[in-house]
Amino acid sequence: MSFDPQTATVDQWLERIEALHPSEIELGLDRVKAVAERLDCLHPAPLVILVGGTNGKGTTSALLAALLQAQGMKVGVYCSPHIHRYNERVMVDGTEVSDEALCAGFRAVEAGRGDTSLTYFEFGTLAALKWFSEQKLDACVLEIGLGGRLDAVNIVEPDISVITSIGLDHQAWLGDTVEQIACEKVGIARSGKVLVCGQPNPPANARTAVEDMAASWVGRGEVFDVVRQQDGSLDVSFLYDGESRQWHLPAARIPYHNVATAIQTLALMDQLPPQDKVERVLKHLRVPGRLQSYRHSSGLIVTLDVAHNEQAAAYLASSLHHVDGIILGMLTDKESAAVLAALPQHDKLICCGLECPRGLSADALAARFAAVELQTAATVAEAMRLLPDNGHWLICGSFFTVDAAMEVIKGEPGQWNSI
Repeated sequence: MSFDPQTATVDQWLERIEALHPSEIELGLDRVKAVAERLDCLHPAPLVILVGGTNGKGTTSALLAALLQAQGMKVGVYCSPHIHRYNERVMVDGTEVSDEALCAGFRAVEAGRGDTSLTYFEFGTLAALKWFSEQKLDACVLEIGLGGRLDAVNIVEPDISVITSIGLDHQAWLGDTVEQIACEKVGIARSGKVLVCGQPNPPANARTAVEDMAASWVGRGEVFDVVRQQDGSLDVSFLYDGESRQWHLPAARIPYHNVATAIQTLALMDQLPPQDKVERVLKHLRVPGRLQSYRHSSGLIVTLDVAHNEQAAAYLASSLHHVDGIILGMLTDKESAAVLAALPQHDKLICCGLECPRGLSADALAARFAAVELQTAATVAEAMRLLPDNGHWLICGSFFTVDAAMEVIKGEPGQWNSI
C-alpha cells in the first residue's frame, strides 16, 4: 500500500518516519537546524526554557509549564519519550496535540526537508516546533531527548537552561564517566544566559564548561537549596530579585529537588507565581509514570514509575523506603543490577519480559540476578496477575513497563482508582 501524506494517520506517519533513517540516533545539529530554518520554526515562543538532565527533566518540564500557566500564560511543552501515545510528547496548556495537527506538522517537515535525512526524533522535534510556532504561545518548555550539546532540541535558542541531574545513562552515546556526560549535558547553556543546575555537588567540569561558554552558573547548594522534612514538607531557599527567599511548602508528589529547581528557574526569569499558587499547583500536578499510584478494589496498591537507571531507582527508595514487592521490566542496554540494588527494600521480586524490540525477556533479566530469589512472568500483564489482593507493589524499570501496566489498569474499569 503506497503512502499518501494527505491521508496518512499518525501511526502510518510514525512507521514511515522510523523507516526513513537507518539509525535511531544521529547526533549533530547541522541537518536538523537547516530544515528548521526552512520551516521558520526556530523561535516557537517569546520565552523558551531548555530542560536537560539524566533524571527529572520530564517532571521539571511539567512543573515549569504548570507554574507558567498559573501566571496566565499559554505554554507549550515538548517531552519524550511518550508512555502510551505519541501525542503525549506535544502539549499546549496540558492538552495533547490532536492527530490532525500532528499529521499537519509531519507533512510540513516532509515538504521542508527536501533530501535531508532525519531521524525519528529529529523529525518529531521539527513537527512539534512547527506546530508551536503557529500557536501564538507565551512560553515554551522543551525537554532534551538525549545528552544536550548535540540533541535536536538544542537548535532552539533558550532564554534560560536547566540541568536537573547528572548521572550515568546512555553511555554508548554520551561517554562512560559522569564527567564526560556532564560536558554533553551542559552544552545547552548559552553565552550571556543562565544555566540552573539542580544537582548538588555536580562534576566540577560541568561548572567550568558553562563558564567557558560565558554563561552564568546557578547551582543547588550554592544559590538555592531544598530540605525535605520527615513529614514530606519542603523548606526551599532561593534567590529572587537579588535577595534570598525562604518558602515552606507542603508535601508534594513531585520530587523535592525538581520543585526547588523549577522555583529558582522561574524566579530568575521574574515569572514565579505567588507562594499560594505554587502550593496549589504542587497539590494537583500529577506526572504520568512518576510515582503514579492506584488502589485496586481488593485493597492492593501499585505504584508505577519509569525509573530505569540507578539514580532514578535511588530516588524511589528515598520516597517509598519499603514495598511488599516489585515487578521489574527493563531494556537490554540498562544496568539492571545497579537499578535493582538501588530500588526500595522489598520482600518479593517478579522479573517480567517487555514486548518491544529492545526489551529483555523475563528469563534474560532474571539471569542477571542469579543470587536473588524471584519469580518470572513473560509479560507485565502476566506479572500483575500474580499479585496478591493486598499490600503495596512497585512496577518500574522502563517507559514500556509503565505503559503495559497502564493497559492492564485501563482494561479493568471500575477496579482501579488513582490515589
